[in-house]
Amino acid sequence: MKEEEIIYTDGHGVKITSDKFYAEKDEYNLDGITKIDLQRIPASNAPGITLFILGFLAIVAGSLDVFANIRYSAEEAIYVIDTNMVSIGIGVALIIGGIIWMIVAKDKYAVEIRTAEGEKQPIVSRSREYAALIVTSLKKAYFRYVKDYDYNRRRRDRVVVS
Repeated sequence: MKEEEIIYTDGHGVKITSDKFYAEKDEYNLDGITKIDLQRIPASNAPGITLFILGFLAIVAGSLDVFANIRYSAEEAIYVIDTNMVSIGIGVALIIGGIIWMIVAKDKYAVEIRTAEGEKQPIVSRSREYAALIVTSLKKAYFRYVKDYDYNRRRRDRVVVS
């Protein structure tokens, strides 16, 4: 039995050899892969939008005096705070939180492969460079070691390169 040449390893469960692709607990034969691609998964802005809308509604409710006039004051207090003012303050905080959420939400990147079982994303990472390195190493291993069994030539026509 020939020894597999290691093309890439990150030391954390991802390894690409001349015959196989190991992704954490899964393993794939390189000759069974028909597509190798880098896929961007956009970050969800739904939580940020939800916070923004809730903040807007809290500001509107506080501005329209929806809440009962319960006032909190101390005898020597300079400011009198009522529930409508608290509602407006919470609304502003929610809007700021929603905006921050939408700014810091990051896209994810997936190594996408197609096998006889269908399309899979064995590796998903927030780092584009990491996912692109795995895709590049997979393509390098595929084109270097996977040959057509009948004609002993490279099967470039079977792999979608993007």
